[in-house]
Amino acid sequence: MRTFSLLFAFIALVMLTMFLIYVIRGPVDPLIAAGLLVSFLACLAPALLLLKPFESREELRRRREEARRRYTERRDPTGGDDSGDLGS
Repeated sequence: MRTFSLLFAFIALVMLTMFLIYVIRGPVDPLIAAGLLVSFLACLAPALLLLKPFESREELRRRREEARRRYTERRDPTGGDDSGDLGS
């Protein structure tokens, strides 16, 4: 997910640059300027939503621990120990 959010952020940065160059260079058609600005906002919104920069530290820690727990469960689906006993 982080890759997608960074991709959206990069595209938003490109759209913002295009908007600024268009406005600075010369006569501006308001429809085109508005389209570039809306495109910038449309790319920025998913980037911010995917990055979730507004989460608290506790929420981030809880999500990391949950992901770590799921990862260990996938590695060891039996949940048992690795002592090597075959039930004898």
